Amino acid sequence: SSRQKGPAMSTADFKHFRLQHVDGVVIIEMMSKDIQGPDMSKAFIAELMSVVEQEDAKPILLNLRRTIYFSSMGYSALFKLVKFAKERQRPVRFCNMHPDVRVGGDIVGLPLVVEIHDTEESALKAFSPA
Repeated sequence: SSRQKGPAMSTADFKHFRLQHVDGVVIIEMMSKDIQGPDMSKAFIAELMSVVEQEDAKPILLNLRRTIYFSSMGYSALFKLVKFAKERQRPVRFCNMHPDVRVGGDIVGLPLVVEIHDTEESALKAFSPA
């Protein structure tokens, strides 16, 4: 068939997460239990950036429920995601952070740059204007 494939990536293209669309929000659901080491962190950053670059201006929600460990480079990837999304006028929020990841996030100042919700539901509600 002559139908052109758009730039949308299938889930199979991502190693560390899968994408879902709910109510106009792009949910990035982490599948990796931990993000550590330079190679893994670089791959993770590259995957996140590719999501932010496509999908127009939809808000992004990063669901971290499966991830129990981020190295400092892993956290740095989260900061890059937030910065990159904001540069493109895309609202971004995180949810379901494991307590250990949350403590690390607090230490590096993650809550200063991004809203962190306990549940996916509350984060999705926060995106939709009241």
